[in-house]
Amino acid sequence: MSTATADVLIIGGGPAGTAAAWALGRADPTLRIALLERGAQLGSGASNASLENYRTAWPAACLMRLMTRSLEVFENADELIAPGAHNALGMRQPGYLYVGFTERQVTELREDVEHLHSLGLEHIEWLNWDEVQRRFPWVGPRVRAAKYDPRAGWLDSNAMIQAFARGTMQMQVLFDCADVVIETEGGRVRGARYSGGRVDAPRVVIAAGAWSRPLGRTAGIEIPVHLVPRQSFTTPWRHEDFPLDAPLLISSAPFAHVRPEAQHGALFGFEYRWNTRQLFPDEPAREHLIDPVMPPERCRDPRFPSATLLLLARQFGHDYGEGFASPRYLRGVDHRVGYYVSRDASNAWREENGERIPVPSQRAIIDAWPELEGLVISVAHVGHGIMSAPAAGELAAAHVLGRDLPCPEFADLGLNVNFVEHDSGGLTNE
Repeated sequence: MSTATADVLIIGGGPAGTAAAWALGRADPTLRIALLERGAQLGSGASNASLENYRTAWPAACLMRLMTRSLEVFENADELIAPGAHNALGMRQPGYLYVGFTERQVTELREDVEHLHSLGLEHIEWLNWDEVQRRFPWVGPRVRAAKYDPRAGWLDSNAMIQAFARGTMQMQVLFDCADVVIETEGGRVRGARYSGGRVDAPRVVIAAGAWSRPLGRTAGIEIPVHLVPRQSFTTPWRHEDFPLDAPLLISSAPFAHVRPEAQHGALFGFEYRWNTRQLFPDEPAREHLIDPVMPPERCRDPRFPSATLLLLARQFGHDYGEGFASPRYLRGVDHRVGYYVSRDASNAWREENGERIPVPSQRAIIDAWPELEGLVISVAHVGHGIMSAPAAGELAAAHVLGRDLPCPEFADLGLNVNFVEHDSGGLTNE
C-alpha cells in the first residue's frame, strides 16, 4: 500500500475537481496537489451525459457572475488555463434560443429579458415574431417570440477537463481509487485512504459529484444534497431544416432542448419529472435519490428519446415524417444517463408564515465546512458544472487558501445560504 503526501488533496476528477486543482496551482504554484479519481479516467462521471453547453442568461446574480467569469476564462484559455487550450475546447457560440408559443409565454420571455438587462446582461435579446422569422425561419410559424443569448454555446468538456489537468503543474493524479475514506483527527482533516494506499494532506476538497454525500459520511458529516438522473441522447441524423449553425433550441414547458451535434447529428435533453418507482417498486415513490444507484444506467428510461421527440414535434407542429416527428431520429440513438446533484430540502428553502417551504435551487455549494478544519466542498452543480467550472474552481481555491472571495456575490454559494431571489428553477427562469 502506497503513501503519498500533499498540501491539498482533491477527491473527484470531473469539472469541479480539476478546475479546483487548476485554480489552486494558479493561486500558489508551490502547492503540491494530489487528486483521487474513482474511475479509470478523468471526467468519467455525470459529465458523460452532459450537453456540454454554456450560457450567460442566469437570473440570480451569483450564478450570472459565476458563468460570466467562466466564459472569460474559456475565451482566454491559452493564457489562463494552458497553451493550446482554446483550440482544444472547440468552442462554438451560436447562442441559446428560448421560444414561446402562447401569449403568456411571450410575456414571461419579455419579463425575463428585462430582468437580465437589470443585472447588466444587455446582450440578451427579446425577439418578436417578425424578428424570429427573419433570423431563425427554420423554427416555424408557431413560435411567437423568443429570448436569445448570443454569447451562449457549447464546447468539448473532456478537452476542458484535460486542459485543467495539464495546466496544473505540481499535481499527482491517482485513478481507480475505490473505497475512499477521509481521515480526521481533533476536528480537522488529515487526508484520505483508498483501496490502493493513502494520501496525507492538511486540506481536502470534496468534488466527487454524486458520490459527495457518501464520501462526506466517512468524515462524519452529512452533505445536504440529493440526486436526480439526467438523461440525454445523440442521433446521427438531423432534419434538413435544422441547420448546423443553429443555436441550442429550448422549447416551452416542460423545456425539451436540442442542438446540432457534429456534421449531421443532434443532441437532445429534457429535464422531466423523475421518480424512483421503476427502481424500487416496493417502496413509496420519491423524486430524488440520496445515494447514487450504480451503474447509473439502471435509471435510464428507454422511453426517453421517443418522448422527447414527440414533445418537440407537438410543440412545433411537425406531422409524422416531418421535422422532429421523423422516425429517422430514432435510428442509431446513443442514450446516456448521469446524475444532477443539487441542494436538498434541508438546505434550499424559503420561510412563509413561519414555515419552511422547500424550493429547487440552481446554486452550487462551494464553501469551507464549518465544523471540520481544512475541508472544502464543491458540490451540487446541478448539471452546469461544466459551464461554471473555472469560476467554481477559483472560488474553491479561495476557501482552501483562506483568501477573500473572488466576487462578493459568491457568498450566496455558501453552505448556510438557504434562499436567493431568482434561484427557484432551472430552464423555467434562466
